[in-house]
Amino acid sequence: HAQKRTIEETWRHIGHLVSTIQPGECENYFANARYASVKS
Repeated sequence: HAQKRTIEETWRHIGHLVSTIQPGECENYFANARYASVKS
């Protein structure tokens, strides 16, 4: 079941989750969302 968290704990947890995303995975998310820059 979900734990109660303070706002600070929630942001800390989000920061931890973000740090687990690999650069290539992040690049793929942006590319799929069509935010990637066009490489020439």
